[in-house]
Amino acid sequence: MQSQPLDSSTGDRPASATPARRSAAIAAGRAARSQALLGLLGLASFGLVLLRLVETWRVSPQRVSHQVAILGQTLTYPAANTAAVIVLILAALGAVVTARAGLGAAKEGTGARRLHRRLAPATRRDLGDALVIDDDRPHAFCAGLLRPRVYVTSGALAILDESALEAVLAHERHHARRRDPLRLATSRVLTRAMFFLPALDELDRGQQALAEMSADESAIEADPDNRSALARAMLTFSDASEADDSVGIDPARVDYLLGEPPRWRFPAMLCLAAIGLLALVVTTAVLVGREAAGTATLAPPFLSAQPCVVVLATIPAAVGLVAVLLLRRAWPAR
Repeated sequence: MQSQPLDSSTGDRPASATPARRSAAIAAGRAARSQALLGLLGLASFGLVLLRLVETWRVSPQRVSHQVAILGQTLTYPAANTAAVIVLILAALGAVVTARAGLGAAKEGTGARRLHRRLAPATRRDLGDALVIDDDRPHAFCAGLLRPRVYVTSGALAILDESALEAVLAHERHHARRRDPLRLATSRVLTRAMFFLPALDELDRGQQALAEMSADESAIEADPDNRSALARAMLTFSDASEADDSVGIDPARVDYLLGEPPRWRFPAMLCLAAIGLLALVVTTAVLVGREAAGTATLAPPFLSAQPCVVVLATIPAAVGLVAVLLLRRAWPAR
């Protein structure tokens, strides 16, 4: 589980804090802002494409002139020029992006609620502003999208010395204060929705790593002795969880604790390429939309040459069915 923390301190930094010591927090903020901007640009771009689709395609409830006779039945078919087809293809991609974003947000919300329901019965007592849960496995983490809380297991309390425990809690408090669970969940949603933009994937990976380094940074600024305490806690957790493949020591994080700067570099070229691609999508939709002309009909073959009230009435039902299927995927039966 990704750890993410809240700081009980006032948030004021000591006078001795230097830009170099805050380098991870600065890089994490830059990555988060860049990804949010690219995500919003992507959603806005495809929103404009969907608008152009509505403007260029005319959907009639009656049969139109483009018809063909097959086996004695007169069938209608959509008619469009090349520009309208291009708009339709771009709009289909926009619909996929919008659906993936909505489904991803639903999954993140569902996962957070499910985790809260699992943790509530196991919560034993408070440890200051942290909650202790009964679990022999050594873990400390921050969870909660809108109201993040710090959790520590009884297994962690059993193996950590006092200074290591305080360093770990300071780390996790920073995650909670920064609302890292919500930040990282938003990052995952945007990355999955804009699957065709490698820049978002790289920014997501950067945020994951930099969030941990930034939390370490905050704990060390609160107390310089926390540097060795955090390293000791990481080794203790790793040694106690050798059978758990999800637990391990991040070499980049260890190097950062030893004084090395973050290895991650801002993907400037990938971001510029992403902006260029989105600009190309918008420009194409605007330019070809001027020449686009497409027509389709809602009147089905074999039933009636007049507007089919039955088919029109089934449209809301079809939308509802799709919504139910998506919700069942987001909230699977337990």
